[in-house]
Amino acid sequence: MVQVFRNVYILALLLAIPGAAFAQDGSVQEKGITVFVEKRCYTCHTVKAEAAQIEAAKAAFAKSKGVELKESDSDKEPKGGDLSNIGAEKDTAWLTTFLKDPKDYFLDTPECKKLAKQKDRKKFKGSDAELNDLTAWLVTLKYGDMQEPGFENCLKEE
Repeated sequence: MVQVFRNVYILALLLAIPGAAFAQDGSVQEKGITVFVEKRCYTCHTVKAEAAQIEAAKAAFAKSKGVELKESDSDKEPKGGDLSNIGAEKDTAWLTTFLKDPKDYFLDTPECKKLAKQKDRKKFKGSDAELNDLTAWLVTLKYGDMQEPGFENCLKEE
């Protein structure tokens, strides 16, 4: 009988420890949204499918910094496009490479060069861990196509 309880106890520990470690680390969504907010990706991009979570994270981040969100920060329509379906279109490797240097990732046509040269198209400025958290979340975004037409045609497939 003692042996049975010992085996059950060991099995319970083996099942609980990995789950507890993951729970302490935060979810992929939480970590990705945190980076998206802290690096102010929302100033150029939306994720309409997870807008409520992003707005909550923005409010929490602003509160942690002792500032209030301006109405214009929340109401302004970003010009970088919606990312709600980026995970269905691109993988982690592509996103990582693109975010490290987006201007080098456009096709060599006049229309695409114009898109690539936009002054607000910036390299990701954060740690490798933050970039990993962001891309891990972005590849989970598979809510359907909400991107403006034409933009996708300018991105390299590599």
